[in-house]
Amino acid sequence: MTDIPAGLREKLKKTADIAPLALKEKIRSSDRGVAKYLFLTKEGFGIETVKIKDKNKDKERTTLCVSSQAGCPFRCTFCATGLGGFKRDLSAGEILYQVLFFINEEKENITNIVFMGMGEPLLNYNNVMKAIKTLNSKDAMNFGIRRITISTCGLPGQIRKLAREGLEVNLSVSLNAPNDTVRSKIMPVNRKFPIAELMSALKYYCQMTRRRVTFEYVLIKGVNDSIKDAKELSALLEGTLSHVNLIPFNRVKGPAFEGSTKERIKLFREMLANKGVNATIRNSRGSDIRAACGQLAGEKAGDRD
Repeated sequence: MTDIPAGLREKLKKTADIAPLALKEKIRSSDRGVAKYLFLTKEGFGIETVKIKDKNKDKERTTLCVSSQAGCPFRCTFCATGLGGFKRDLSAGEILYQVLFFINEEKENITNIVFMGMGEPLLNYNNVMKAIKTLNSKDAMNFGIRRITISTCGLPGQIRKLAREGLEVNLSVSLNAPNDTVRSKIMPVNRKFPIAELMSALKYYCQMTRRRVTFEYVLIKGVNDSIKDAKELSALLEGTLSHVNLIPFNRVKGPAFEGSTKERIKLFREMLANKGVNATIRNSRGSDIRAACGQLAGEKAGDRD
């Protein structure tokens, strides 16, 4: 930018970066509405962003699933991101760049943004909040706050902090089990923050924001999909302002889990409905390119088995 002083140009060169991430690979799914993009940080850490298009009648919706960390420290046993270990937090600029790339380079009309990519958003709290407030600011992108969703594995202190932000973002919690015994086995974070502590924080969140919480429940055969599990989950969520997304397990490297059958998932939903719990069965999209829930690992295609 030759129209600004040389001293300022030198300062910007040292402190600012227009493109903090580099696109390494773009993979399209056989599901034509889904594509996954592998970006590299300056150090070469891989992060992945997923674009999902839906068309309902004449209305098209484009959701961007963005990452908040390179890797994840929580090591949930059904998630490829955590099994690959943790590298570092992404900066607010790196988070925003994932959105700006699709707007500026891909010319996409992004309608929804979900922090459901790699990493735990609430562990990178300050950078995620800075990115969200920039997205929402009228002086920046003016992106509707209610079209942004944060997904967390369940950090009570951070959930309470989020409740006091005054932001009308959507909150999604990866629950995946109705009791501490099962949840601690598949989600090590539960050993530090058990379900009772998590539910107390979520009750506070609902009271402060008057917004419902979405619970994500990945159904794993023989682990968390029994009739007893459905009854326990119903009892746990009784009286809460919530909705449950039932998600078929998507295969990842690591434990030899199997997904629940379609019949079992349907029965599980019916059991919840009979107890007054709203639940939706979510279709997995992009599993052929490892872009579905739990499959993001920040790898090149050639690194996959």
